[in-house]
Amino acid sequence: MDQIKQLQAKLDETQALYREWLSAKQKADEAYAAIVHAMAVMAKLEAAYFDDAFMQLHDADAKGLLDTRTPGEHSVLSEDAVYNALIDKEQLLWAHLKLCIEHLQR
Repeated sequence: MDQIKQLQAKLDETQALYREWLSAKQKADEAYAAIVHAMAVMAKLEAAYFDDAFMQLHDADAKGLLDTRTPGEHSVLSEDAVYNALIDKEQLLWAHLKLCIEHLQR
C-alpha cells in the first residue's frame, strides 16, 4: 500500500510538471510570435535608418523644420536611438540563440 501511495505521489508530481509545461509552452509560443513581429518591425526600422531619406530627415530637423517631440520615448532622430535599438535587437537574438543551443545540446 505504501508503494502505491509513492507511485501515486510520483504520478501527481509528474502530471503537475506536464501541466506547468503546457502553460509555459503556450507563453513561449506567444513570446516567439512577439519576437517574429519585433524582428519584422526592426527590419523596417533598419531599412529606414540606412535609407538616404533618413539623412534628409536629420537635415530638416537641424533646420528646425520638423516636430520631433515624442512623449515618453526618444525621437528616432535623437542621437543613437535607432543605433541602440539595433544593438538591443542583436543582444536579444544572441541571448535566445544561446538559450536554444544550451538546451539542444543536452
